[in-house]
Amino acid sequence: MKKHSNSPKKNEPTSKRAKSRGPVQRNPKEVLAELLGKLREKLDSKVVAASAGEEDQRRELRPNLDRLTVGVDLGDQWSHYCILGLEGGTLAEGQLRTTQQDIADFFEGLNAARVVVEVGTHSAWVREVICSYGHEVVVANPRLMEGSKRRKRKNDRIDANKLARLGRVDPQSLHPMQHRSSEVRQDLVILRARDALVAARTELINATRGLVKSMGARLPKCSSPSFAQKVEEAVPAEIQEALLPLVRMTAALSDSIQGYDEKIEKLGREKYGHTALLRQVKGVGPITSLAYVLTLENPERFVKKSRCGAVSGISTEAGGLRGKPAAIRNQQSRGHDGAQTAGGERAVYLGAVRTRHGPTTV
Repeated sequence: MKKHSNSPKKNEPTSKRAKSRGPVQRNPKEVLAELLGKLREKLDSKVVAASAGEEDQRRELRPNLDRLTVGVDLGDQWSHYCILGLEGGTLAEGQLRTTQQDIADFFEGLNAARVVVEVGTHSAWVREVICSYGHEVVVANPRLMEGSKRRKRKNDRIDANKLARLGRVDPQSLHPMQHRSSEVRQDLVILRARDALVAARTELINATRGLVKSMGARLPKCSSPSFAQKVEEAVPAEIQEALLPLVRMTAALSDSIQGYDEKIEKLGREKYGHTALLRQVKGVGPITSLAYVLTLENPERFVKKSRCGAVSGISTEAGGLRGKPAAIRNQQSRGHDGAQTAGGERAVYLGAVRTRHGPTTV
C-alpha cells in the first residue's frame, strides 16, 4: 500500500496548490472570439441589416446608366461638382460652399443620382447629408486607385469630372469605403482629443528638458503626470522665469488628461461593456480596448476575420505567418494609455489600435 503513489490523499494537496495559483490567463484568441460573439449579439437588428445592405451594395456596384451621376471634389471652403446625364454627357459644372446648408440645398432639388466623393475630413458628414435626400453616395479611396485614375490634384474641376465618370462606368475602381456611424465618430473624438493633449504635454516636457540642458543642468527623471511637481524646484534660478510657465502648463494638461481618462473609463463601462473582454488580455487597458471596439464598430461587415487586424492598425512581427502566434505591438506611449516612459512600447497580443483614420474605414 505504501508503494502506490496514486492515492487520493496525495492528489488532494496537489489540487489545492493548483487552485491557489490564482486566475489563469486566457488565450488572447479565445478572448477575441468571445468578444466578436458578444458584439454580434449586442448589435441592433436594424444596424445589422443596414450594414449588410451597405456591404452587398459595395460588392454589387454596377455601372450607373439609368440615373444622373454627380462627382464632387470636396474642398475645405469650396467644393466643385460635375453632373453627368444618362448618356454620359456633362450637364452642369460648378462649385458650392462646403457647408451643411449649401450642400443640403443643392442636393434637395436634384433628381435621384449616384454621388461620388473622395474620402477626407468632410466626406463623413457630407455623405450623411446627401443620403438623407435619397441619393446613393460612393466614397472613393484615392490611395487604392490605379494609374491615371489616381491623378494628382491640380484642377478641382477635372477631378470632379473624373470622379463622376468613374462612378458612372467603373465604380469598383474607386474602391468604395464605408464610414463609421455618427455616434461612433463622436465617441472617437474623446480619444483623439486626449491624444492631442498627450502629444502637447510631451512636447512641453521635451522642450523644458532640452532648454535646461542647454544651460548645463539636468532635470530629474520622472513620469509625465508627476513632471510639474518634481521638476519645479529643479529648474535653474536664472531661467525659472522663462520655464516655470511651461512646467505649470504640463500640470494643467495632466489634470485635463485625467479627466478624459475618467470619461473613457465611464464610456467603456456603461456604453461599451464588452470592452471588459479585451481587458482580460495582459497590457490592454480601458483606452486601448475602447479604441479597438470603436474602430471595428460592426464585425459583421468583415468578410474575413483577418481583415480586422488591418483595419485596427495591428501589425505582427516578422515570423508570425501561417497561423503561428506573433506578438502585436501596443503603442502605450502614444495615443492610448499615454504612458510616457522608456520602453512603453510593449509586446502584447492585442493593441496597436490607432485612434486616427484607419486604412479602410473612417
